[in-house]
Amino acid sequence: MRITRRLKPGEWQLYRAVRLESLRESLRESPGAFLSRYEDALGRSDESWAEQADSGAEGSDRATFVTIADRAVGVVSLYRDEDEAEIGELLQMWVAPEVRGGTVAGELLMAVLGWAEGHGFALVRAEVMERNARALRFYQKFGFALCSGDRGGGGVFLSRPVRAGCGGGAAPEGGSNGE
Repeated sequence: MRITRRLKPGEWQLYRAVRLESLRESLRESPGAFLSRYEDALGRSDESWAEQADSGAEGSDRATFVTIADRAVGVVSLYRDEDEAEIGELLQMWVAPEVRGGTVAGELLMAVLGWAEGHGFALVRAEVMERNARALRFYQKFGFALCSGDRGGGGVFLSRPVRAGCGGGAAPEGGSNGE
């Protein structure tokens, strides 16, 4: 059985495990997909992990969702923009290689978009490395459109109104996006 849900308070070890796995796997498969580095994440204290996990488990400014099968096989976070309260930044989107190509990424995305709709978000943005065509196709299938802006790191921005219609069916899964 597999379930996609918001992280619960106190689940910092679950969050740490899936986040470290995503960073480790991206070193091999998608260097530069995340701004965070695996080596730096390894050095974080338990308190730091707990604080970040709990901030994504409670409140209305950010949320972290996980997909759990026999272990966590996917993660995504949404953070409210500090300057524009109705805009959310999609971060840490990652799906384990053995379940890519199924429905996990779509389930994670729909869960976080549903949460965003219930918490006053109007628009969700994502940054994807330009060379990650699979991730770009995935986001576009779910109603994201390319928009202007570049941070100079090779990423492209996509955005989607929270209440936009979404693509259906089993979505191709693109691994990870920028953080």
